Amino acid sequence: MKLSLSNGIFSKLGIKENFAAIKQLGFENIEFNMKSIRKERDTDVYRVQKTLQDSGLNCLTLHSASFHVKDPIEVHRAVYYGKISLECAHALNAPLMTVHSNVAKKLPPNARERCLDELFNKEIKPFAKSLGIKLALENLSCTSTGFGKNVELLEEVLGVIDEGNMGITFDFCHALETKQVDNLLDKYGERVCNVHMADKAHKPFTEPKPELIAFLTRLHEYCYDGPITLELAHNTSMEEIGKCKMLFDRLLEEN
Repeated sequence: MKLSLSNGIFSKLGIKENFAAIKQLGFENIEFNMKSIRKERDTDVYRVQKTLQDSGLNCLTLHSASFHVKDPIEVHRAVYYGKISLECAHALNAPLMTVHSNVAKKLPPNARERCLDELFNKEIKPFAKSLGIKLALENLSCTSTGFGKNVELLEEVLGVIDEGNMGITFDFCHALETKQVDNLLDKYGERVCNVHMADKAHKPFTEPKPELIAFLTRLHEYCYDGPITLELAHNTSMEEIGKCKMLFDRLLEEN
């Protein structure tokens, strides 16, 4: 397992300063979050590419821009954000991109299915395949307006967009808050290819809590060897991030 930090925590900084803060903390790997780009457009992708190369950081994964679809007419906008995100992942040599299902639950079932099909099957998945990038669907939080808080909701989404090759980004914070850790692992443990790591409310772990140790033990049982990405709240201090990194450096070495 490789320790990584989501650069989204520093998204209010310019890209150069953003990466510099990550280097200062001693990280070698990042998950690039598209919210770090002020305006999601083609020219910004190549600016980020050069800055990453200059920083010496490795981009293990990329978190896509949000695919919010409250009405079928908004699918075209979600497609645009998805393709820009994939272009950025390709430019940063990230082999995997995390996606959310933000198709609104208030839409009728047939409209949800049609939006998911148009967004993923007709646009995002073929483009990802052409770039050699794997997609991983993330389990969502209690407050999300999209689908994916539990196995039932994830299965509805995967029933439309999955052909057996969709990965799972396991967000431990979200699973703790929805009390779905075991259910999600039982169903998708062998498909997890990315882990977002934080305590509830995206606070950092600074001590080895029992629920954390139990989760890492189960990942080990599934022979998981992918990224463990610290995805922390914006108000987390540099000192807290440093303590969290020290803890996970030790825990991952033990595993």
